Amino acid sequence: MKLLTGNVTHYLFRNSDNGYSIAKIVLENMEEVIITGYFPELSKEVTYQFNVEETTHPKYGVQYKVINFDKAAVQNKEGLIAYLSSDLFTGIGPVKAKKIVEVLGDDAIKKILDNKTALLGLGLNRLQIERFYKQLYDNQVIESTLVSLYGFGLTSKMAMKLYAKYGSDALDILKQNPYRLIDDIEGIGFKRADDMATLFGIKPDDPRRIEAAILFGVRTYSFQKGDTFILDQQLIHATFEILSKDIDERLILDAIQNLIQHEQLIKIDDKYYLNFIYESEQALSKHIKNLITDKIDTDQNEVENLVYLTEQKLGINYTEKQKDAILSALSHSLSVITGGPGTGKTTIIHGLLEVYAIKHEIDLDLESASEDILLIAPTGRASRRMQQVMNMKAMTIHRALGYNYEGVFYYNDSIQLPHKLVIIDEASMIDIFLAENLFKAIPKGTQVVIVGDEDQLPSVGPGQVLADIIKSNIVPVIHLKEIHRQAKNSNIISLAQKVNNQAVTSYDYESQSDIKFMRKKSDEITDVIIKTIDQALDAGYQLKDDIQVLIPMYKGQVGIDAINLALQSRYTNLSGKKIAYGDKVFAVGDKVIQLQNNPEKGIMNGDIGIIKDISKDQDDKDLLYIDFDDHIVTFQKDALDDLNLAYAISIHKSQGSEYKVVIMPLVRAYSRMLRKELLYTGITRTKTHLTLVGDLDLIEQASRVLNESRQTSLATWLNSELEETIQDTDGISPYDFM
Repeated sequence: MKLLTGNVTHYLFRNSDNGYSIAKIVLENMEEVIITGYFPELSKEVTYQFNVEETTHPKYGVQYKVINFDKAAVQNKEGLIAYLSSDLFTGIGPVKAKKIVEVLGDDAIKKILDNKTALLGLGLNRLQIERFYKQLYDNQVIESTLVSLYGFGLTSKMAMKLYAKYGSDALDILKQNPYRLIDDIEGIGFKRADDMATLFGIKPDDPRRIEAAILFGVRTYSFQKGDTFILDQQLIHATFEILSKDIDERLILDAIQNLIQHEQLIKIDDKYYLNFIYESEQALSKHIKNLITDKIDTDQNEVENLVYLTEQKLGINYTEKQKDAILSALSHSLSVITGGPGTGKTTIIHGLLEVYAIKHEIDLDLESASEDILLIAPTGRASRRMQQVMNMKAMTIHRALGYNYEGVFYYNDSIQLPHKLVIIDEASMIDIFLAENLFKAIPKGTQVVIVGDEDQLPSVGPGQVLADIIKSNIVPVIHLKEIHRQAKNSNIISLAQKVNNQAVTSYDYESQSDIKFMRKKSDEITDVIIKTIDQALDAGYQLKDDIQVLIPMYKGQVGIDAINLALQSRYTNLSGKKIAYGDKVFAVGDKVIQLQNNPEKGIMNGDIGIIKDISKDQDDKDLLYIDFDDHIVTFQKDALDDLNLAYAISIHKSQGSEYKVVIMPLVRAYSRMLRKELLYTGITRTKTHLTLVGDLDLIEQASRVLNESRQTSLATWLNSELEETIQDTDGISPYDFM
């Protein structure tokens, strides 16, 4: 730790949203240095003391990372006059400022804040005194609040986050209950909140601490496992995992009771729900049941005739199963079509669109067709693939619902979607929160067709919406199992089926024209990946759109991070324009993936782009220009947390996408993550060529291991009457657990 005393001369970069700044300061010996960190916009006229750590930037050399700061005890008189006469204060020019400092001295600011009447007799009228005092107070309060927060060991970044959220009340709120940070501040988990609580003297058995641990335990359980509820013993175990065995179990039971009474936890039988998850799953059930109460009048003979006309138009002979699927979709307000690759889902949807269009006199070649028919999918890549295959406008669910930069959907239960037919693709990816927002925006009278592969990975978020709707048996479901003629020769689809049916025990792993099996050691895999990509590029495939490496884990010798660095080094010109951000380097030509939804920029989680250029703006700030499928997005340096290299991505991130060439390494380090559903999902992302390289025995091993069944209630509630099911908490004793 080093102490620097000086004045800010100018800012090289400043993010007004989070306070991250890069500034030059001039020290007492007139030396200029660069400081970085999270701090407010500091007055250039005031002298500050900065506690810093020395760092070295690859481009800018030695810099100093600010840990905390405070005003210097002694201020330069000329600087103080310049500060008080600056644009921060209305009506205080150099003459009045000089008089204030001469009369009140170097600690003039403190004297004024302590008692504003100190300004009487210094040439200011009552109105000017009131205005000056308020402006002075507003400019001082942020610094004094931050200094107070630093006194409790908070980093400058965290202090800025707290001030941005709570303002000058930050310290009082922290003292009252530091555990509220878990919900209020992104990136704060129980441990960090608990560390702060210790600084404020909160005891290990404090009810606030125990209740926070219970809620954090349930939340962690739900979002890591995808469950929407937790059972009583799981709840006790999860809480002890966070706290420690030293806590008396009776205190935990009392805390659970209090959370139930305040409706932060919902208890039904032996199930415990976080209130917002319970409400979302219940609401989704209600909206689905409301939708299916509509009866659709369909003339079966008419539909059969229209199917025949469609067969003639498209040159297709539908199987009886496919005809049943089209008839089912047109005869019900909600229906499901589920099946793996090659089972004819796309052919059915084509036919359904044609029949619906003829029946309702819609010209599918006109843009106006999208006013009646809505094609949607959870991700950008899935919706673009849907649009290409169906030759009709498709979009993400978020975009269709009018998701804005504030995270609010335009369409909801008050303003509803205008479409008459909604087709939802890749439905296995949809969690309860997105499903609730979608179904509440669909009015009665709309026909909805859900399409997906129930054997793929479930959603990343809580719930298993597609599986639960199928399980509920309240809507017709067409299960497609037969592989159709055009897909029967695909060795990729054959392997996917064998994995899905857990029947790869006798598979010989012999390479074919569309699939390669390569037994290699871990330290040989990177070279194989590069060689395979080189061959694909020579064959005319494109690195961005056609070729994808899929890996389950980020860390390790053959993890996503290591493979991305190796492929970046191979396929990107790192001697050209580039920018360093943390431990990442981004260069022109890099393939990158967006990791968070950003509706303001028009890009969503999972979108993949190419860095087209890196330049400086008029304030000398770095800018990246990234092409996301002909949509150029500008990134400032502080937004790069949301980007990662995308030569290799996770199998979860690949859901909803399809690639001509897929390379999947298999190493023992992945074993704890390898499951049938994960392997099946990765294989089925492949359209033309699949390479499996590494320990091939892991294919059979993974196919035998199933994902743990998710604990969800949607199927149960879809089968039950919608009545008030929350139990009367007055009759519950915490000792019901025992």
